[in-house]
Amino acid sequence: MPSTPPISFDPRDVFFITPQVVLAVWGLVVLLADLALARRLAETARRQVVGKLALVGVGLALAAALAVMLVPLFARAFPEDASAWFRRRTLDYLFENDPTIFLGTIAGDLETGTFNLVFVLLLGLVTWLSLAWKFTEEWGEYLALLFWATVGMMFLSAAEEFITLFVALETMTICLYLATSLEKARRRSAEGGLKYFVYGSVSSALFLFGLSYLYGITGTTQFNAIHGLLAGAGESGLAGNPAGMMAILLILAGFGFKIAAVPFHQWAPDVYEGAPAPVAAWVATGSKIASFVAFMKVFANALLPWASPGGNILGPGWIGVLALIAAVTMTYGNFAALAQRNLKRMLAYSSIAHSGYILVGVAALGLSTDGARAAGAVLFYLVVYSFANVGAFAAAAWLMRDRENDNIDDLSGLAREQPLLAVCILFLMLSLIGIPPLAGFFGKLYVFMEALNQPSGSPHAVTLIWLVALGLFNSVVSAFYYVRVLRAMFLRDATGRRLAPADTPVGLSILAATAVVIVFGPFSDSLMSVMQAAAAPMLTVPATVPPLDAPRPRPGKVVRKPVPRFEYSKEEMERMRSMANGGAGPPGGVRPAAKSAGPSAKAKNAPASKTENAPASKANNAPASKGALGDSTRTPGQN
Repeated sequence: MPSTPPISFDPRDVFFITPQVVLAVWGLVVLLADLALARRLAETARRQVVGKLALVGVGLALAAALAVMLVPLFARAFPEDASAWFRRRTLDYLFENDPTIFLGTIAGDLETGTFNLVFVLLLGLVTWLSLAWKFTEEWGEYLALLFWATVGMMFLSAAEEFITLFVALETMTICLYLATSLEKARRRSAEGGLKYFVYGSVSSALFLFGLSYLYGITGTTQFNAIHGLLAGAGESGLAGNPAGMMAILLILAGFGFKIAAVPFHQWAPDVYEGAPAPVAAWVATGSKIASFVAFMKVFANALLPWASPGGNILGPGWIGVLALIAAVTMTYGNFAALAQRNLKRMLAYSSIAHSGYILVGVAALGLSTDGARAAGAVLFYLVVYSFANVGAFAAAAWLMRDRENDNIDDLSGLAREQPLLAVCILFLMLSLIGIPPLAGFFGKLYVFMEALNQPSGSPHAVTLIWLVALGLFNSVVSAFYYVRVLRAMFLRDATGRRLAPADTPVGLSILAATAVVIVFGPFSDSLMSVMQAAAAPMLTVPATVPPLDAPRPRPGKVVRKPVPRFEYSKEEMERMRSMANGGAGPPGGVRPAAKSAGPSAKAKNAPASKTENAPASKANNAPASKGALGDSTRTPGQN
C-alpha cells in the first residue's frame, strides 16, 4: 500500500469551530466548579451558582457563534473596510463563500454558522429552564452533558463526510442517554434512559452497517464524492443492486430513530415522559434539528442520484420509501396523541407527527428543481417548531415543580390564576396546530407548497398531492389534542391546590418561545430568506475544478495552497460505477495514485470551487470531493 501523501492543515480553520471549543471547555469548567466549590453550598444556592456559571458559558458561546457567522459575511460584503481589520491573507481566507475545513470533514458555510446560533439560543433557554426546580443532585454533570450534547449537534449539522457524522451523532446521543436518567428520584427517568440507550445502540449499529455497505460500493466517505460516483452510474439506481438497497434501508433505520419516525419511534413516549422536562425539550428540539440537517445532507446530496431514478416514484429509489414513512408517521403520531392524558407523552406523539410533516418537505426536496427553496422550507419549519416546543415543555416543567406531575388536567384554571402565561401557551398550541398568522402555519404552508410545486406532467405530482392532503387532514386531527390543553386552562376550574406563580426561568422561557412564533408569523419572509441562504451551500457540490492559475474572485489576493488529493483513473471510475449498478466488478483494486500539487498538475489539484446550483443539476457535476480525507477514500476492492 503506498504511503498517504502529506496533507496540509490550516490553523485558521479553528476559527469556524470556536463555539464548539467554548462549549466543550466550559462544560468541563462547570463540572470542575461544581465538584470543587459549589458542593460546599446549600442545595438551592449550589444550583443557582452552577446554573449562572453555565449561563455565562452560553453567553460566551453566543458571542463566538455570532462572530463565526458575521465576520465572514462582513469580509465579503465590505472588503475595503475589512482590510483595515485583517491581513490580506486572512481576508482572502474569509472570502470563500462555502469553505470546507479540517481536511474537508466539516463545513464552515452559512448553514453551519446559522445553526450554531440556533443551537446556542435553544441551549440558553433549556439551561435557564433547568434552574426552575430541583430534579437532580448532579448539577455539574447535568449541565456539562447539555453542553457536550450541543457540541455533538453542531458537528453533526456541519459534517461533510460519514465518519465525522457518525462520531458527532454518537457524541450527541450518548450525552442525552445520560442526561435522561439523571432524575434519580423517579423510576420513570431510569426506565426512559435505559430504553433510550438500548434503542439507540441498536439504531447506531444498523446505521453503521448501512454506511459500511455504502463505503463498499463507492470507496469513499465524502458526501460529494459519493454523489458524483452514483450520478455517473446512470439511471438504473437501485435496480439490481441489493447492496445499495440494504445501505438505503439501514441508513434510513438509523436516521429514523434519531428523528422518531415510525416504525423507529417506540422509545420517544417513554423517554419524553421519564426525562426531566428540560432534557425532553432538548431531545425534541436540538437533537431533531441536527438529525434532520444531517438527514438532508445525506439524502439530498450524497444519495440524491438514488432518489427516484427514471422518474418513477414507485421505482427503485428512496423517495417512495420516504413518502410512505412520512404518511405513516404523521398519521400514527396524531392518532396516538389523541389518547394521551399526560402532557409530555402528548408532546412526544406530537413530535412524531411533526417528523412526518417534515419528511414531506424532505421528499419534496429530493424531487425539487429549486433545492435551496425546498430545503429552506424544511429548516424554517424546524426552527419555529423547536422554539414552540421549548415553550410547551416549560409548561410541563412548571407542573412538575409544583404538582410533581405533568398531566394535562393539572393545568385546569390556569387562565384565571396566570392569565398572561395562559395566553402565551394558547399561542404556542395554536402555532403547533398551524393556525394563521402564527409561525407554525407558515412552516406547514412552505413545506406543503414545496411538495405541490412540481413541474406540470411530473410523474410524482399525484403522489405528493395525496401526501399533502393527508398532512392537512392530520393537522385537523392534531387540533383535538392541542385544544384539550386550552380547554383545561380556560374552561375548567382549578382542582386541588393552585399552581404557584411561575418563577423567572419558566416565565421567560414561555414568553421567549411565544415571541418567536408571533414575530415570525407576519415576518416569516425574513426568516425564510435566512434559511434559504443557509440551505444553498448545504446542498451544492463542486462543478468544474479551476486551474491553479485561474484568477480568484478578488484579484491580487493570496491563493490558498492546494490540498493534495487522490484521483481515480478512468478505469477505476468505470469499475466503481459498475459496482454502484450492482455489478461485481473485478476482484482487488488499485489505490488511486496521489497527484502532485505542482504547477503541471493544474486542473486536478486546485481546490474545488462550488456553485449554488439546485440539487437537480448535480448529475452534471464532476465527482470531485470537497476535501482530501486520506485513507477514507479507496477503491472498492481494497482491504
